[in-house]
Amino acid sequence: MEWIQGNWQSVVGTLVAVVGLGWIPFTRALLFKGLKVVMSEAFLKALFFNLAKKYVASTSTRLDDKFLSELKKSFDA
Repeated sequence: MEWIQGNWQSVVGTLVAVVGLGWIPFTRALLFKGLKVVMSEAFLKALFFNLAKKYVASTSTRLDDKFLSELKKSFDA
């Protein structure tokens, strides 16, 4: 929150730029294509498993290791 208060001009400028891109037809198409790539199933799956791997590595239990490996197997099948 402190960072946003200190850099509010940058935050507002970024929001204005992103919204402004939506008004220009060519950039609107690029913006939507970029969002489709980011929201693709493969990207979201990779993001989930990377975050899960970091979480499992941070814990000391072995049960979550087994759970993650079984989850990976079910998604790869």
